[in-house]
Amino acid sequence: MSRLPRSLRSRITAAVAVLVTVVVALAGLVIVVRIDHRDRTDVDRQLAARVEKGDQDAEKLLDQSGHPDGGDSGDSGDSGDSGDSGDDYGGLLAGSQSLVRLISGGKVVAQHGETPTAPLPPPTRDGYRTVDAGGQTWRSLTRPLDTGGYRLEVLQDIDPIERRLADNTAIVAAVTLFAALATAGGVWLLTRIILQPLERLRTGALAISADTAGPQLPAAERPQEVADLSRALNSMLDQLRTSMESTRRFTADAGHELRTPLTSIGVTLETLQRNPDLPTSQRAKALEAMNAEHRRITALLTGLQTLARGDAHALPERTRVVVGELLDTAVAQAARRHPTTTYELTADASTPVQVDGWPVGLRLAVDNLLDNAALHGRPGGAVEVRLTRDAGTVRIGVGDDGPGIPADQRHAMTERFTRGTRTRSPGSGLGLALVDQQARLHHGTLHLGRSPAGGLEATLALPAAEGEERQGEPTRD
Repeated sequence: MSRLPRSLRSRITAAVAVLVTVVVALAGLVIVVRIDHRDRTDVDRQLAARVEKGDQDAEKLLDQSGHPDGGDSGDSGDSGDSGDSGDDYGGLLAGSQSLVRLISGGKVVAQHGETPTAPLPPPTRDGYRTVDAGGQTWRSLTRPLDTGGYRLEVLQDIDPIERRLADNTAIVAAVTLFAALATAGGVWLLTRIILQPLERLRTGALAISADTAGPQLPAAERPQEVADLSRALNSMLDQLRTSMESTRRFTADAGHELRTPLTSIGVTLETLQRNPDLPTSQRAKALEAMNAEHRRITALLTGLQTLARGDAHALPERTRVVVGELLDTAVAQAARRHPTTTYELTADASTPVQVDGWPVGLRLAVDNLLDNAALHGRPGGAVEVRLTRDAGTVRIGVGDDGPGIPADQRHAMTERFTRGTRTRSPGSGLGLALVDQQARLHHGTLHLGRSPAGGLEATLALPAAEGEERQGEPTRD
């Protein structure tokens, strides 16, 4: 593989040149073989036609040789003039480099026609054969005669056919070489034009910097493959820029959120150090404030870690989750965390509602909804939790009786580190962002609306587990 050309242009040129060479060479060889086969078939046909007149030729050969009893071949070796117009042997012998021989007892007793440059051995069997002698190639056909015990052999010099085969082969080789060179040159020039869009993409990619919002790669219209690649790369760049901007904003917001509690803890520690004789009550208040800030930092870091894992899709295997049982446990613990808030859970217990997902992620989403409702609702108020099912969708609704969120701000509340203008309680602004992320990871949605009590109602819609749809459908008689 290391011997292959490195550039795409060279590889395309080499591949096309090799392909054209093979195709032209094979096509030329097929033509040459067909022509040669036709020539040799024509010779065999002429020999067969001549042998059909074997008895007449034998009588003429014996009369001309003067040895009707089958004299020595040397005495009959005087061949007639192949150009003599009085030749009785017709077109086969007249100027056609042909030869007719009469064989008896393994010896040539008479012959007429072209004189070979070297003696030709008598045939040992009947039928066709090819003989090489003295640099000449002869095609021969031998058959026995009906009378006299003679065998008649008709020969044709096929050196012209051999030369034609060699000439045609040389022409095919020359044409193949020319076609390969012409193709390589043409493809080398054409690929320069064809690959120009890719070269523009490469130049554009070198000009892109991670610190700037542009430029994008140049858009290509033709060819279609390069146009698709250009669009795909530009889409990838847009996603990377969006992700980078989100990461930068996320980092900046996280630093800002962490700076406030850390600064507060630092101020409190400095106060305690400068005032070792601080009254016990004031020291207790300072320590409680530090504990509160510590809990805030811990909650913030936990939320950031959860969001990061969700963004990286570092998730365990999906399992079957019974939503009713998860809600019962979550509501009971939320009531202990917020003893002044009343939680009311309404669910259809006739059929267990199940979803496929991650119990920890779903529990995190539900806990955030329950805590948000208690924190942003009316002090000492009530939170209504409803579990419903509609065809193949499971809905978990959590509504409070607080001031709610204006309709034009609801979508923004799912962004990270975003807090409403009407909120009165502390928080990191990650609660609804975590719920929205879990909804998307479970192929569901989070909808924010107005609750019947006038506050915020958050509805988490999730696809039911496989088989739940049929279980929830009413039976028919």
